[in-house]
Amino acid sequence: MHLTVLRVIGGNVTVVQGGTVILPCKLTDTTEDLNQISWQRDTRRKPQTDNFYTIQKDDAPHFVNGEDNRFKFIGSIKDKNGSLQLSNVTLLDEGIYRCIFTLFPSGNHKTEMHLNVLGMMTYTLSRTTQTQVGSLERAFYFLYILAVNVITPSRRESCIHK
Repeated sequence: MHLTVLRVIGGNVTVVQGGTVILPCKLTDTTEDLNQISWQRDTRRKPQTDNFYTIQKDDAPHFVNGEDNRFKFIGSIKDKNGSLQLSNVTLLDEGIYRCIFTLFPSGNHKTEMHLNVLGMMTYTLSRTTQTQVGSLERAFYFLYILAVNVITPSRRESCIHK
């Protein structure tokens, strides 16, 4: 007797804020009929489970609970590939995403992935500061501002006294 176990393959992904990312989702090792692919998320923007995208066998992909055109279906029902592309990623998109394949006759099979979003910090120096501070000094000034803003007051005290 030969037993084949179907698998739903995904994976955690990381993207820089403002970038584009692929949320991978592929079903393997099955000959069952695929009826639907659904996506859910628990993110900073929507901390409760949110059903947000559905791809049906004989229908075009569509949004559930409001449209978000930053998402694009790049997979294929025929190939049992449910991957999505997310553009212009924000910090609020970070969280858990679930891809769910609905098969006949066995039912639902899913995978979970975590989307990590790396934020970007920008600092602007005034024109007066730029003319008064040379390029090397500007770099040290930037590091000083960064350290002052990142190190908590209690840690700052212990760093100064050592």
